[in-house]
Amino acid sequence: MPSLPRLAAAVAVAAVVCVTASSCSAMGLGSDEKTWEFDRYGDAPKAGTRSFVLDAWVPSDAVDIRAVARREAPQEAVLTFHSAASPADAAGCAAVEPVTAAPPLSPAWLPDPTPTAGWSCGDWTVVADDGTVWAWRG
Repeated sequence: MPSLPRLAAAVAVAAVVCVTASSCSAMGLGSDEKTWEFDRYGDAPKAGTRSFVLDAWVPSDAVDIRAVARREAPQEAVLTFHSAASPADAAGCAAVEPVTAAPPLSPAWLPDPTPTAGWSCGDWTVVADDGTVWAWRG
């Protein structure tokens, strides 16, 4: 039978593990997905490898920018923002109808159903409705 000090130590270790595990889950550290939020275009990085970088087709008036990407496969990503500019006006974007590519991730802010007409902007599939833009790749 374990002694009282050993039992107390085991309980303390178990408590630390539980608190650490739940903190990691709350912070998204245990998740396969990483999220980013930027208030406006100017707040988001335009270059680098350690953060989410906006592609050139994203208009400079974009606001309320949210993105989700897989940690192990960052090319699988979903993005949303609000803009007065249309992806139709962005360099490198071509009209697509019907949109057949499906988002690789399912954040709660994706529309259901997704619009069936959109654009191909590089490796991104882009759809929009009334100033809200959703895009995905991967």
